[in-house]
Amino acid sequence: MPEKRDYYDVLGLKKGASVDEVKKAYKELAKKYHPDLNKEAGAEEKFKEILEAYQVLSDPQKKQNYDQFGHAAEGFQGFRGFRGFGARGFDFDFSDIFESFGGSSFGDLFKEAFGQGRTGPRQGSNLRVDLSISFEEAAFGTEKTVQVERIEECEKCRGIGGQGEEECSQCGGNGIIRNTRRTPFGMFTTQTSCGKCSGTGRTIKNVCRKCRGKGRVRERRTIKVKIPAGINNGNHLRLSGEGNAGLNGGKAGDLFVVVFVEEHEIFKRDGADIFAEVPISFAEAALGTKLDVPTLKGEATIKVPAGTQTGTIFRLRGKGVKELQGSGFGDEYVKVIVQTPSKLSKKQRELLEEIAKEEKLKKERSSFFDRFRKKRK
Repeated sequence: MPEKRDYYDVLGLKKGASVDEVKKAYKELAKKYHPDLNKEAGAEEKFKEILEAYQVLSDPQKKQNYDQFGHAAEGFQGFRGFRGFGARGFDFDFSDIFESFGGSSFGDLFKEAFGQGRTGPRQGSNLRVDLSISFEEAAFGTEKTVQVERIEECEKCRGIGGQGEEECSQCGGNGIIRNTRRTPFGMFTTQTSCGKCSGTGRTIKNVCRKCRGKGRVRERRTIKVKIPAGINNGNHLRLSGEGNAGLNGGKAGDLFVVVFVEEHEIFKRDGADIFAEVPISFAEAALGTKLDVPTLKGEATIKVPAGTQTGTIFRLRGKGVKELQGSGFGDEYVKVIVQTPSKLSKKQRELLEEIAKEEKLKKERSSFFDRFRKKRK
């Protein structure tokens, strides 16, 4: 097996040349010896040798190993040598060659070659609108209207764009333009969407004045929205087909209505349950009473037992909000807050003083502090 030439010599460079110098030298030699450009005997073998040298010296890690160990570096783990021109799995980027000729990159040529002409049906885009409703409307359900500005099919031309539809003279009704170009690697045929008919293959002779040939117009519409009972803050409703019109026969997009529920002056909500705070007097809490409390459907009466403490919670079953995904209702929770009077009449003060004399709480509190003091000593 003949000994390999020094890679720098193959590219006509001095040992230790930079990666940029390697790339520049390679491009010049590739144009000179590529088999599609040079039909002389031995050109293909020369090109393979150039390509092998380029593959090693253009990679910083491989280049470093080669500079230090020469061809012996090919035995290192992870060092992938030249695998042959056109071999399966070969990782060379041919865009360098294409760009060196001053034309489109290989990626651009690929896109053009496999581009699509006629545009198929495309669904219209979705729209969103925010809607604010009251606490009660969310609890019981309601019907609202929203204003939406959307793209619709032109009613005058029925989305055609005018009258006198005919075959596009530029693309011959294909919707694509084919272009064949000669490159150093042979003939390339590319195809792009026709700009005159936008890839449809048809043009309009008499353009519609309302939509100016586009077939679609922007309109402002009023749409009814049915709000289900039990909807919560941040929930959204989807109205199918109420979004922007589609293209080329595609269906319209959807309208998403995002619901925001206003706060209530009395109630708070958690899911289907609601919560309220109701004040009661010191005497009502001490003696007990029947208390009228607000609900979403009027008032209800709860029995407050004697000796009720502030913060006590009473549960009213089924007095909450309808469950959005079910048929049941949540509960209402009422917290009673005992209010201490800030101003007392002379008679009220005398009565409270009499009560205070008979209360054992003060004595119990004194006993508690005595025990606390003893523990600290």
